[in-house]
Amino acid sequence: MMVKKIIGIMAVDPSGVVGVNNRLPWHYPGDLDHFRKITYGEIIVMGRRTFETIPQNILKDRISVVFSSNKLSSYFNRGIRCTIVSSMREFLSIQSSWNYSQIFMIGGAQTAHLFLEYDLISEFIITEIHKPYKGDVYFNLILLDGWNKTILAKTKDYTICKLTRNKDEGKSCEIRSIS
Repeated sequence: MMVKKIIGIMAVDPSGVVGVNNRLPWHYPGDLDHFRKITYGEIIVMGRRTFETIPQNILKDRISVVFSSNKLSSYFNRGIRCTIVSSMREFLSIQSSWNYSQIFMIGGAQTAHLFLEYDLISEFIITEIHKPYKGDVYFNLILLDGWNKTILAKTKDYTICKLTRNKDEGKSCEIRSIS
C-alpha cells in the first residue's frame, strides 16, 4: 500500500496554541488566504472537532476526510460531503485509491500528533504566530525539532514556514512580504 505525500498545515503561537473554545484564537486574513490557496481542490484531513468548527466556505472546493469514532453523528449533516474514517488503518486503506498526489492534514492537534506518530507527514507548512495567545488546544512543537525550515513569507504578525525532514532541503531562505 503506497502512502501519498502528506503535508501538515497549521498555525501555532510560540507555545503551541492552536485553538481556544473550538476556534482559532487569532484572525489573520492573509494567513487564511494562504491556507485557502494551498488547499484549494485538494484532499484535506482533519479531526471531528476541527470539522465541526471550521467555516463551511473553507470546506467548499476541497475533499474532506474526517477522523471520528462516531460515523452517524448529526454534525456530519452540514451540507458538506466528507469521508469519515475511524482509524489510521482505515485511512491508509482508502487513501491509496484517491487520484491525488498529495493530501493536507489540517488539524487539529490530536490529528497532527497521530500523523506524526505514524511518521506520515513529510512536509509541514506552519504559520508561526508571533505573539502568544490564550488557548485550550496545543500542538507539541517538540515534534518538529530537527526539521529543516524555509521561510516562505513574513509579516509583522506571523511567519509562514515550510518544514521538511529531507537534509538537502531547507537550506535556502526566500522571504517575501505579505501585506
